[in-house]
Amino acid sequence: MPVTGPTLTAAIVSQLVPNSMKGRDATKLASAVGTAVGNYVITPNLMSATLSGVAGPVGTVQSVAVAGFEPNSMSSLMYTKALTPGIKLTGRDIGKLFIAVSTGLVQVLSTMIVTGTAAGIATGAGVGFFTKLSEPALTNLINAQMKLKGFTGRDTGKLAQCISYGLVTQMSTIVKVTLTSAGAVAPVPPVGPVAVAGIPTVFNKVS
Repeated sequence: MPVTGPTLTAAIVSQLVPNSMKGRDATKLASAVGTAVGNYVITPNLMSATLSGVAGPVGTVQSVAVAGFEPNSMSSLMYTKALTPGIKLTGRDIGKLFIAVSTGLVQVLSTMIVTGTAAGIATGAGVGFFTKLSEPALTNLINAQMKLKGFTGRDTGKLAQCISYGLVTQMSTIVKVTLTSAGAVAPVPPVGPVAVAGIPTVFNKVS
């Protein structure tokens, strides 16, 4: 499924209901998080990737598999952040909330497609990692969306920080994307195409 604000929002809402969290504010929260995450992950060049293959002027890169997303460990990261000094975000349903948000995010993000180009390589393969993610940047986006959706309160900023921490930490530590590249091979007389290694993607985006 496409990684967009509406798809992420719908996935989070679908998890809030079975966790006994429903109502106007729950929908506002889901929309704020879904919209913010959807807008953030499509930012170009959040990923660093290295490909190996056959030389060519440029290759078209596309992901074939995303691995590492896990909702339970993501929600645990959020909950751990909530208990840290300076946040101390507690409540009867806070654990359920983090589980619902994490599960919804993982349902959509695990289907993401990363595309881009690689200079100097035509056909090949490699692995990409999200190395340019920023927890403060995502927190600010979630906070802004919370205000726009009318989801306000004393602890909304702390909630945004916990959700951002859980998602960014998991994506930047264990999530990896397997990539392939396809393009025109450049012959190198007299031996023909040559194998090259270590060519990074120069642009990537999520869809």
